Amino acid sequence: MLVLPALIAAALAADSLTAPPDSAAPAPRVVRVLEEFIVHGSPLHDPRSSQTLQRLSRETLRALPVDNLAGAVALRAGVVARGEILHVRGGRSGDMRTMLQGIALEEPFRRRPMEVPLLALEQAELVSGGLDAVHGGGLAGVLVLQPEEPPARPAGEFLWQTDGGLDTRYDRVAGRFGLPVPGGFGAVLTAEARLDDTYLPALRTQGRRDVLGGSFGWRADNRLLGHLRVAHGSESRWALDVLASRIVDQPWNPMWSIDGYTSPDGDPESSGLGPMYSPEPAPGFQRYNAADHFAMTDERRLATVLSWTRARGTHRTRAALGWTGLSSVTSVGGQDDEAYLEQEFEPIWGLPENRNSDYFLVYQGDEPFFRRRTAHATTVRADHAVSTARGDALEVGIGGTYEFVRLREFDISLRNFRIDSLRSFEAWAPGAFGYAQGRWVFQGMVLNAGLRAEWFTAGPQAERQSFGEPAQGILSLSPRLGVAYPISVRDVFSLAYVRVQQDPGRDFLYDNRRRATARQPIGSVDIEPATMVSYQAAMKHLFEGPWAVQAAFFYRDLWGQVGARYELDEDGATRLHYGGEDDGTATGFELSLIRAADDNGLFQIHYTYMHARGIQSLEEGTPYGLRQGVRPPAFGDHPLDWDQRHSVALAVQARRAGRWPWAVALTSAIGSGLPWTPRPRRQLEGDQSQTNSRRLPWQESTAFAMTVWPRWLGGRVTLGLQILNLLDRQVETATSVDGYPHPVINTIYDDYGAYRTQTGLPGGAWWDDANGDGVPGWIAVNDASLFQAPRTVRLSVGASF
Repeated sequence: MLVLPALIAAALAADSLTAPPDSAAPAPRVVRVLEEFIVHGSPLHDPRSSQTLQRLSRETLRALPVDNLAGAVALRAGVVARGEILHVRGGRSGDMRTMLQGIALEEPFRRRPMEVPLLALEQAELVSGGLDAVHGGGLAGVLVLQPEEPPARPAGEFLWQTDGGLDTRYDRVAGRFGLPVPGGFGAVLTAEARLDDTYLPALRTQGRRDVLGGSFGWRADNRLLGHLRVAHGSESRWALDVLASRIVDQPWNPMWSIDGYTSPDGDPESSGLGPMYSPEPAPGFQRYNAADHFAMTDERRLATVLSWTRARGTHRTRAALGWTGLSSVTSVGGQDDEAYLEQEFEPIWGLPENRNSDYFLVYQGDEPFFRRRTAHATTVRADHAVSTARGDALEVGIGGTYEFVRLREFDISLRNFRIDSLRSFEAWAPGAFGYAQGRWVFQGMVLNAGLRAEWFTAGPQAERQSFGEPAQGILSLSPRLGVAYPISVRDVFSLAYVRVQQDPGRDFLYDNRRRATARQPIGSVDIEPATMVSYQAAMKHLFEGPWAVQAAFFYRDLWGQVGARYELDEDGATRLHYGGEDDGTATGFELSLIRAADDNGLFQIHYTYMHARGIQSLEEGTPYGLRQGVRPPAFGDHPLDWDQRHSVALAVQARRAGRWPWAVALTSAIGSGLPWTPRPRRQLEGDQSQTNSRRLPWQESTAFAMTVWPRWLGGRVTLGLQILNLLDRQVETATSVDGYPHPVINTIYDDYGAYRTQTGLPGGAWWDDANGDGVPGWIAVNDASLFQAPRTVRLSVGASF
């Protein structure tokens, strides 16, 4: 089994590496070159590499009290998690690529990754610094997935986890079954269903049925995931991976929370009272549950990857063909029908300064929004690697891509305002890439150098857009350079320089509109790939046994990112459009102490200091201001929304065998407060100089899990207990939300942010004279979505064979 000291010693032994053929010590003969991901026994990555790589082993993924892969990655160094959105080394949410057998699992619109069931993974590797040329298109790094291989004999496992309906109505059912197939093949099938009403109020009624005293149907957050792998032989020379997912998201919004009887015109016997609400039936009032009229999203994704690998002596050849598809609908009720976008179904809000209704709430109507997205991407690639006995290596590869996107989006919230309410496009475009990565060992020094070339174009549909022009193919060259120097048999120091280009999401390129609201800028086909240049100094040290420490300093400079900018059209009017003009920087230090997972458990603790700054956090720009007209322009740089200066992530598991086997696991994430922006009360801001100038309180989230293998159940059945947010801390995670489609609150004005600025209180509020006495004031919302989820307790039962 390969370990770090042996590899370092081999790198230091320059005399033996450079010995002449007639030396007394014969040169070693390489029988087979193993892939880096199957090097076991060391908690650290290949010491000859200049990359910063954090490995999540199978044991780690199974041991931690996390629901999904994002939760496990969030416990790594350099990662800031905001919900399930991950920001790696200061990058945006779409800046990290997720790869399976060299095929990207992102959709083309915004480069969002596909979710994979945890039980389907043998391991995952987060490459966040010093990327080799084999990795492309990820400004924040690459997450490399390695699926479970088919077993030599039938085997499987099953898990059911539930809170019994006592906390959030959470259920997770997952299973995996594998077996050999005649002809030298093997197959493994994994499926997972995760349904959760979350800690937010569950007010919807659509899609639920009462059966035998129970209520069944979609919950607030629903995820159905599957993976099938068919491989040939233990070497997996031929392998087919099929992934499928369906996510049904039924979000909660306090503006859409009325459940009772409403009259949009007030009391039928009076006039001028505005909308009214009654908890009981009343003449002229209609039954209305606002949550059922708030849009939901039904997203379905499919990916197939056919790969072939051949290793012979010091040569290895790989080829892969992949296809990913997306079909998504966002609408009221999840229906693929935009018929509800009629004037008679438009939302009716309460009136301001009216004692009979709340200006914050919807009393009738549907959310005036519909979106249908369809996309698919095809990738083909081939790679060849060769190595020598002393450690020199060369890998080259080439590939091509083809992306197709189709969008139909209606927003009628500003009907009759001379605004284009329909946004639609259909476009396709090819792409290509090639790379070469080499490694040279000399006198104990290791040089890692590579060059990656990528070709991007907006495609032939570019000139057919509203502000289109002929597409220009763009060739990007990305050099990679790193030096690794073993300074002792247990220490390796490395330096790395990396330049990476990432293609923009197709959603930012195309558009048929000419006049749009400031909420959704117009696409621009002239956006070029964004660029990141990174410098890194890293140290790896292996202690006695399975312990190791890894440290890294990094500096990342980004430019050409997508952002919102104003320009004049041919009529002299201002137009907000997407452009590739945003800049950003990220500077930080990572320190990790790791104990490799074994039969006794695991231990990992990561500290990160990071300073992430940029012009804009959102590609759309500031979400508050005039819905028509110029909003404050972006200028200078400021802390980004995910600029968490200090963070500590701890993951521990202890296992004991014997007559009564058991295991306990603990994870804890502690971080300094995220930035937020103070806002004036009911004033249009003239600049963004105060953007993210203040900080929220420190955040902490601890999870605990305990698993036992009862002897009287044969040792193959597990009983488990899991407690999330063990200390029940419910601190703020945000200060405001997007108020769309409200005409004023949290759209023109950031009432939530102004409330916290003026009072120092969390939870959000809006400004109004609710009782009509001529003295306006703050009306608190206590918006639960602004806070961390409370403590939840779950039980589980599992089995394996």
